[in-house]
Order: sequence, then structure tokens, then C-alpha cells
Amino acid sequence: MSPPRLTGALRSFSNVSKKEDFPEQLYDLKTKRLKRRELFAREGLTWQKIVHFCTEHQDKAKQQAASQELRSLLLAAKQIGN
Repeated sequence: MSPPRLTGALRSFSNVSKKEDFPEQLYDLKTKRLKRRELFAREGLTWQKIVHFCTEHQDKAKQQAASQELRSLLLAAKQIGN
């Protein structure tokens, strides 16, 4: 039988093992998202402004393609948010 590993012995007789802080990490992520949302709200950047900017600065031939890409971007963002 092989001797026990030193790391296993240290872990079982001390408190050096990594502690799981999932709720704190989740809280940090929520606060970062909230701060980012507040920043965008202060700047006044909306989805309608993005769409208007993209369609305004495209020629007629590329507007349809840009509109389709914006729709797919919106769908991807919704899937990430869920």
C-alpha cells in the first residue's frame, strides 16, 4: 500500500483547502451587470439608436444585410441573458 499523499493529509488536518464562495461571486457578477446597465442608461444608448445609426450610415444595398445581422445579434444577446 502506498503512503498517503502529503496534500491530502494537510487538507484533512488543516483548513488550507479552497473554500467555495459561489454566492459572493454571483453577487459580484450581479453588481457588475447592474453598474454596466446604469452606465448605459446614463449615456442614453438604446437599441433603437444603434439600429438607426447602422441603417443611416449604410447604403440601400447593405441595409438589409445589416438589419439581419442586428436581429441575429439581438437573438444571441437574449440567449446569453437567459
